[in-house]
Amino acid sequence: MSYISKNTGAFVNARLTDKGRELLSVGLLNFATYRLGDSEVDYSTLGPSYNIALQNVLKAKSCQPNLKTPLLPTSTAVTPDVSINQLDPILLTTIVEAPEKGFFDYVSTATTIEYSAFTTTDYVLEPNLVIPITGMNGTNIVSLIQGPNYVSGYTEPSIGDLVVVKMSNPQLSLPQDNWAVDVDVPVPYLWYKVQSLSGTASANTLTITVDRDLPDFSSSLSSNQAQTIFYPDSNLLFDSGLYSGGSVWNMNNVWTYNMPGVNPVTYEGFELYGSESFVGSKEYYGYTSELQQTTEFDPTQPTTGDTTDTGFCNYVNSISIIHYSNRETCSNRPELVYGEKFYIDTTINESPVLKMPTLMWHRGLFSGSSTGDIIGYNFIASGSTKAVTLNGGVTQIKYYDLVDQNLPSVTVGRIFPDLQTITIDDQELVAALSYKSNRNWTLPTLEYGLTTNTNGFFSQTEDVYVTYMLESTSGYTTGLPCQNILCVKYSDGEPCDPDSSKKNIDITFPTGQFPYMNLTGGTGWYADTFKLLVQKVPLGTNPTSSNWVEIDYTSSITGHVAGTRIDPLNLENSTFTITQNLYTNSGTTFNLHDYINIPENGETDILQFGDEKFFYGNLEASGLIRKYRTQFDFVIPPNQFNFSQNPTYPGSGQNVHISELGIYDSNGNLVAIGKFITPIEKTNVTTIILEIALDF
Repeated sequence: MSYISKNTGAFVNARLTDKGRELLSVGLLNFATYRLGDSEVDYSTLGPSYNIALQNVLKAKSCQPNLKTPLLPTSTAVTPDVSINQLDPILLTTIVEAPEKGFFDYVSTATTIEYSAFTTTDYVLEPNLVIPITGMNGTNIVSLIQGPNYVSGYTEPSIGDLVVVKMSNPQLSLPQDNWAVDVDVPVPYLWYKVQSLSGTASANTLTITVDRDLPDFSSSLSSNQAQTIFYPDSNLLFDSGLYSGGSVWNMNNVWTYNMPGVNPVTYEGFELYGSESFVGSKEYYGYTSELQQTTEFDPTQPTTGDTTDTGFCNYVNSISIIHYSNRETCSNRPELVYGEKFYIDTTINESPVLKMPTLMWHRGLFSGSSTGDIIGYNFIASGSTKAVTLNGGVTQIKYYDLVDQNLPSVTVGRIFPDLQTITIDDQELVAALSYKSNRNWTLPTLEYGLTTNTNGFFSQTEDVYVTYMLESTSGYTTGLPCQNILCVKYSDGEPCDPDSSKKNIDITFPTGQFPYMNLTGGTGWYADTFKLLVQKVPLGTNPTSSNWVEIDYTSSITGHVAGTRIDPLNLENSTFTITQNLYTNSGTTFNLHDYINIPENGETDILQFGDEKFFYGNLEASGLIRKYRTQFDFVIPPNQFNFSQNPTYPGSGQNVHISELGIYDSNGNLVAIGKFITPIEKTNVTTIILEIALDF
């Protein structure tokens, strides 16, 4: 047994009894009456002058028996029970400062600012292999050699592993630290999956075959090297694998619509993507049925806020779900790290910070296109709480907008504080987070105008959808086309246009939103070919993924010299007109496989969209722990509880003392017990206020 320490400041030691916990488990716990007792008081043995307050009192125990000698409230009382007044719960909130979780450690010195990747064996398989860029020849086979920091003891790469390549190129003269995201050296960070291999890292003979082609720098004389890190790829990563301890955040990218250029007759459709099992979560977070029925969301108009479109223009074709779903043990529970919910107070800029060190965000705050000299971006919560809707009504699923802070602010997703989950719904950001997209940069959304023409491209009985791709035919490979699809309306509510008139579409780009697209210098990314992807369908019809038409508009770029890299300033200063002649005579069917090797049906081992399992970034967040306190305030007047049933009391010459307080339910069960540090003297001239609290 144990005793209450008299050196503590606690006034009472209280707890639920075993019976109380049993009733709580089935929802039957209630508090009806209380009793005061002096069961642990000896009034007479040490004499009438002994200070009873010096006696020890046993700690309250879970299986505490009923009070041995309860005090009677009055001399004529038949029962020691007194009714408890109505109780109101008290909410106690504690802010938890959680450690930053993720793959990187932020390093800032007088000369260096970088995110240094964790390279210990509890994060990576092998971090010290490099690729001489002249060994990249535009195929999916490449040899790796030991880097200058190579040491034994890491895990040999194997089939199925993921490898992230920190690219270099012949023009890059800025130094690159091993293995760090040099924030002032923005370059592509591309993910690949090892499909086969030969040799070993330890013997310096490793050659791997990956899921798609790498860049081609084979004709270069450069000595630059691309750094690599090998990571595991397993469905057990967060259950029993490398990250089961909760060191990083999970990420699953979910598609519910085939992207342009995927013909499901030949290639795997979204139903076979890696995270299709999370399609129910996409619905739960309010991105599927509700947004397809309402005008709440228009992903094609992220900067204008236009929400008048319905149908396909309202669809959110994909989202990223960033969650903390690790194997739970007594020592590894999310509540121990982040509390029970995220702490967000946008009025004082208190918000989780989602950090993406390898992202080249097209809305980064630079002085214009080609001026992006810093890589990485952070997103935070903004505004007030909103709610996911159901059949037009609000639910209890609350969230804050996740935003890009640069003005005008743009919403890119949602933060669900109660669920400790973040979703990304900006289609370009989802693309940049995908391991398969072949790019870590985002692209701006097209803008358009209409010109009436007798032989125009489309009429009032048709809908048109437009997006684009910027292709690299030498050096770097081509990334995924822009995923923000432009929905072209025949008229903006102007019924005066005659039904017989037709219109051409004039496509333009917003200014200053190609900060990382460069001509020279080795940083950022580049392209030498510009194509519009267009689909014309009957009015009210959605586009189909296999019927997109690609039209090469490179020669229409103002000031562009054929065979050279595209200057983004020239791109922004050009207008590209979609005509019937170009659509019919210059267009060809767009096949995504021509640019990125996507799996055919049955090729289940090749890296696919949705195969993402972890978020390659960091999350900085605080949490809240909420406890509900049941507080009992018992006022004991002078004329009550002056009558003891303790056999040592009669003739002791002592006043009544209180050593315990029992709380009972409506059936007379002892459901909570409180013990005082020392017995409390009770007289007939003083009022005693007893305060006991139980936290849940």
